[in-house]
Amino acid sequence: MKHFVFLLVIFIACSLSAPAQVLTGTVTNGTRNKPSAGDDVILLSLTKGMEEQGKTKTNAKGEFSFNMARTPNAMYLVRVHHQDVNYHEPVTPGTNNVKVTVYDSKITVPEIKLLDQSEIYQAKDNSAEVIELFRLSNTSNPPMTQPTFEFYLPEGASIQAGQAVANGTPIKSSPVPLLEKNKYYFPYPVRPGETHFEVVYTLPYKGSLKAEPKMGMVPGKFYVVTPKSIRFVPGSGSVFSSTTWPIDTSIKDIETHVADNPQAGTQLEFEISGTGLLPQDKSADQEPAAGGDNRPGGGLGTPNEKPGPLQSAQWLLLGILVVALAAGAFYVYSSNRPAAAFATGPAKPTDRNTALLEAMKEEIFDLEMDRLQGKLSPQEYEAAKSALDKTLQRAMQRQSRQK
Repeated sequence: MKHFVFLLVIFIACSLSAPAQVLTGTVTNGTRNKPSAGDDVILLSLTKGMEEQGKTKTNAKGEFSFNMARTPNAMYLVRVHHQDVNYHEPVTPGTNNVKVTVYDSKITVPEIKLLDQSEIYQAKDNSAEVIELFRLSNTSNPPMTQPTFEFYLPEGASIQAGQAVANGTPIKSSPVPLLEKNKYYFPYPVRPGETHFEVVYTLPYKGSLKAEPKMGMVPGKFYVVTPKSIRFVPGSGSVFSSTTWPIDTSIKDIETHVADNPQAGTQLEFEISGTGLLPQDKSADQEPAAGGDNRPGGGLGTPNEKPGPLQSAQWLLLGILVVALAAGAFYVYSSNRPAAAFATGPAKPTDRNTALLEAMKEEIFDLEMDRLQGKLSPQEYEAAKSALDKTLQRAMQRQSRQK
């Protein structure tokens, strides 16, 4: 009997040392300005990757709850799936209630406008390398989300990398081909506000190249950017004029041509000839300023001569991204890549922390997918995972202190 009582006391003590807590939350439909009922809600633990801890649905009041055993500094994530779009909210240590805003989605949101589209070229040997940038604005009222963004690439394009830029932070997003030839989409939602997309690709090159851009959406401005050593000749009937590139004024020694406010059917053909590389950005090797880099992501840069940067060294690029984000700089460079990115105003500290958390969550998801698909060795996975865990924990603690 004494042994039984002793074991019972031990059991109760162990139970009390890790008390179950209730995490509650509310999901609001920002389109209808009312509770969002019937949405799938998943609780994910970020301590060891993204492990599902529980799954439920919101009730008629948009409410949900989870019973969970909380440990000190444990990191969790609430994912709400609403009309084929995922929305995330971090659960910082000590938090027992979260609020998530979702939006109704439509395949096409008419209020989404393509503010501008830029094609940045450089050419060397038998290859032309292109960075294509899209800046979109979603001013829908009531606010709605478009699940994807579709666009065209030229014949023969070989995609090297892709990313979305939301809230000033780059998130890896590789374009996916559609059934229509040379048409692709980014599997990343265009939520209310601004969303930017970047894709890097190569084209066969024999000293000159004729381009006939095909538009999925007509941009407000269409830019063509080249090194000064590359000659640009507009096609017959094209409406290009010389200008400066306003997207990133820090890049010098380039030629920029713009088609201003082109209409559907506007001729945008042009030809480039010669070789040349974009100028190196000296700041890539310097310490970031105290305020961080105001350019979201610092762009993808230009593909270098190393094969398959996202395929052959995903963990290394991920580590570089983590270090840059942890230092407060939101850009990804490699030592021999020139920079090309969007210029935006400085973000508030809270906005930067939220953007950092969002980027980390996306990267953890991608990392786990790469591990499950056998793309990473155990050593590569552990190195990237360790760096992500430390950075994510610091960001969540910082956000918790600011609330």
